[in-house]
Amino acid sequence: MKKIVGIFSLVLLMSSCLNDFLEIEPLNTVSTEIYWKTENDVRAALNAGYVPLKDAYKKGFLNWYEARSDNFIGSSGGTNPYQNVCFNKLTAALPSCDWNAWYKLVSVANYAIYYIPRMGEVMAENRRDHLLSEAYFLRAYAYFNLYKIWGDVPLVSQPVLKKSDVYKPVRSSKESIMELIKGDLSEAARLVDDSETELYIYSPGALYALCTEVAMWNGDYDGAIGYSQRLYDLNVYTLEGTDFKKVCADPKTTDNIWTLKWSYVLDGANSIVTTYVNSGNLLVPTKEILEKWKEWGGADDVRRPATLDTTKITAYRDNHIVRMPVGCQIWKWSPGERLGETAYRDCYIPIYRLADIVLLRAEALNRKGDYQGAIDEMNKVRRRAGLAERLLSDYTVSGGGVDWLRIEDDILQERQFELYGEGKRWSDLMRTGRLESVMNAFYDGYITTYGGRGFIRYTEEWQRYWPVSQDILNENDKLVQTGNY
Repeated sequence: MKKIVGIFSLVLLMSSCLNDFLEIEPLNTVSTEIYWKTENDVRAALNAGYVPLKDAYKKGFLNWYEARSDNFIGSSGGTNPYQNVCFNKLTAALPSCDWNAWYKLVSVANYAIYYIPRMGEVMAENRRDHLLSEAYFLRAYAYFNLYKIWGDVPLVSQPVLKKSDVYKPVRSSKESIMELIKGDLSEAARLVDDSETELYIYSPGALYALCTEVAMWNGDYDGAIGYSQRLYDLNVYTLEGTDFKKVCADPKTTDNIWTLKWSYVLDGANSIVTTYVNSGNLLVPTKEILEKWKEWGGADDVRRPATLDTTKITAYRDNHIVRMPVGCQIWKWSPGERLGETAYRDCYIPIYRLADIVLLRAEALNRKGDYQGAIDEMNKVRRRAGLAERLLSDYTVSGGGVDWLRIEDDILQERQFELYGEGKRWSDLMRTGRLESVMNAFYDGYITTYGGRGFIRYTEEWQRYWPVSQDILNENDKLVQTGNY
């Protein structure tokens, strides 16, 4: 046990070298003499990677993936008001501009990728391969988030083993970052053991889910179909028999593929869920989402009352962008119950659910011209939601053709409702090229109608990405700021 705790601490020390890319002491001597000797050593080292992953989620998840979208409106109060993010008024002083937690995860993975193949025959080959697969997966997941948030970022793919390895990295192109991600996922898929069934850490399901999403970001629809099929073929996950009310409240449903485990004692309060239920109304659902949801499914859609505290949302005033409504919440982690904030400090966060991948697969099939297949996938989600199934005839146009764009619109709408609050909306808008049109219409329409002023419309590509923390720029004079921030 002491050795496991020791390697856990050592790997975190190793990963701290990415804090400023500057003062790094070579650690290979002590690490090879004491650690990287057994399977338990590797397991402890990889476990260390989930610590900065949680730190990253605490620091920026809501800002990066929800507050910037048309899902929420933010308060103008506090030291770092969410309204600035909602209105696209980003500055390098915001805490979410700090990418260090992601690079700590990269560092953990880099050390594992370096050392695992050099450990000799200390464990069964399939175990070594699977653990190496996990390391490639973790690095890919870290860089995929860096890619989505900042675009061009430093590419650091080797561990620091000696002083000559220390350098100040520059920002690499987002295209080169994506190539690393795809290469890492290819290696992970080659090495993975499909018999593993973890939920809170790496698993084959988590890998194929990430591979599917990355393929969709690259317009690789065949790849997305293939990887989602590999996930289906695991025969572990299903939407059938799962209650939507439990997808966040109970992390062990058959819909949940990869869930971020949370402990208040070990990880601190889960600031994501506590912000959603905060009585100070830091970040609240838009009135528009409720109205859109009512029009979409009426009273039949079981997801709406299980996600939104609709009694409070209907009480929004005409100037609610300026005077935030009181007590509005999303209660997806305790559907139908308004609990005290302390009840949410240990809530787990779903990273990937089967419904997410089903709808991505539907998008891919639609893009490949398999319209019936796309509709069949979408209907899997609609059936559980209590909605009538879509028919191919719903999308038939005069002359016998099919309006594939309307199918895609409906799939994306299902994703907004199904995955509301789970960090998917902003990524979907970016991935599908709809960000500028959707968000500018949101500003010019909804925000303006209900009293919002001072937002910044999206007119340049660099505005999609976050500024880099000024502290990080001060530490590394070779880094340049994003766009005109």
